[in-house]
Parts: sequence; C-alpha cells; structure tokens
Amino acid sequence: MAPSPDDKTPTHFNPLDIDLLSRNLREEMDGRPRVSLDSVKPFPGAGLYALYYTGDLKIYERLRDADVPIYVGRAQAGSSSYGEPPNESEPKLYKRITNHRKSINEAENLSASDFDVRYLVLDDVWVILGERALLRTYRPVLWNSLMTGFGSNHPGGGRKNGRSVWDSIHPGRKRAAALLCNRRYSRPEMDQLIADAIDISFQEEGDQRELALTELRNRPVKTIWRQPDEGGDPILVFRENAFVEENERFGVDISGIEWVHADNVEITTTEMATSDASED
Repeated sequence: MAPSPDDKTPTHFNPLDIDLLSRNLREEMDGRPRVSLDSVKPFPGAGLYALYYTGDLKIYERLRDADVPIYVGRAQAGSSSYGEPPNESEPKLYKRITNHRKSINEAENLSASDFDVRYLVLDDVWVILGERALLRTYRPVLWNSLMTGFGSNHPGGGRKNGRSVWDSIHPGRKRAAALLCNRRYSRPEMDQLIADAIDISFQEEGDQRELALTELRNRPVKTIWRQPDEGGDPILVFRENAFVEENERFGVDISGIEWVHADNVEITTTEMATSDASED
C-alpha cells in the first residue's frame, strides 16, 4: 500500500511477504489452463499443481463446477542435503502428477477422468514456499487438511494401523485393504466433516473464514478405537457399534483381533489430523 501524503516514514515493502506471494501464485496458477488429469503429457521441471474434481460423487457436488482445488501438491527438482544444484531437466512434477493419477484410479469410486489439473513449473527455491502459499490461499483444501491420507506414504502392512479418512471415503487402494477402520470417524461423521469443510472453502477470505476453520478443527471427536499407550494387544474400543459397522463396511474380519471395551474419550479434529500421520 502506498504511503499517504501525510506519512513521514515510507512503508516497508517485503517482496517475499507470504500474503503477496500467495496472491501472485494464485493469480499465476489460476491463469494456467485446467487440463484433464488423463491427458497430461511428460514435461521437464519441478513445481506446484492443483487437482480439481469434476465427477458425479454427491459428496463433492459443490466442487464440481467451481474453481476450488480439492488437493494442492508439489514436486522438487532435487534434495538440498548435499548443496548440489537441482536437475531441472528431470520430469519431477510430471511424475508426481502421474503417481496421483495411479492412486486415484485404484479407488473404487474415482477415476482420473473425474479430475482436472493445473500445474506451474518453478525454480526449486520457490517450490516449498509456493506450496505453503497456495495452501494458505485456497484453505482449507479438503484432501490436504481435513480429509487426510491421499498424498502420504504407505502406512505399512500392520492390520492395526487405522484407515485414513481418504481411504475410508475412497476404498480400493491395495495399501489400505487390510487396515482397520478409521480411529475416530464413522462414515456419517466423515460426510459431515467434508460438507462443513466445503462450506468453508466457499466463504470469502478473511476473519470469518478463519474463525469457522478454527472451530471445525477444534470440534471434539469421539474416538472409535486406539492401541493402548504401551502398544501391543489388546486394542481399546470406545464405540463398539461404530467399530463393528465400519470394519464390516470394508470387509475387514475382526474376529482375530484382540480388543476390549474402554471408557469414551474426546479429542479435537486438529489432534486427529496430527495423529493420523501414522494412518495416512
């Protein structure tokens, strides 16, 4: 903002201010064409990308005709661990996008043809900062923040890992086939979480949207099950009906799982997202 004629001290300008960077990146990203995820051809470089849902699932119907991304991601050209210059000729961003295309196609109720993608090739130095800026601009970005599990690493083969929210809504990935149900949400509760998050994404940027997002993240969540603090057996089940019904929904046999009833406890959605790192 330019100083008024009465100002004696010039305004301090920070060209890397996160708000300014967010606006610049959003304008640049929004100016890039949206193309079908199925049609992306190989290209070199690293950078940022955003996925947009265009399919017919009712749970995402408000996103279908909107310019609101369901996921934002990044790919770096290389690691700075050894101080070596990144190889900008490698198709790192393209490979990241195609990995997500494969993951989406594994889900029973999704297809890569249900998505558009925008991508922005950047010098490596801007990638991490740029992802942060886009997440801040587009927040809450459903698959990044509140519907966890899409872009993370394989959780391991142990059956007692909890199924992520993403794999609960979109079953079918081999990596999640044997996992127990989500530790904190039943399907109706996930549906409500997603609906509320989408409502927030359509609000104007500002204090009201931030307040609504904070309230959603701090909403108490009743635990369905968890492993005991010391690990091992038996697992602690707080909501038996949800535990049985959710595992039946995924065809997971719990007859060989040792579990006991426990008193109910509550945690917040924010705490859920933090601890879900082991589930995603």
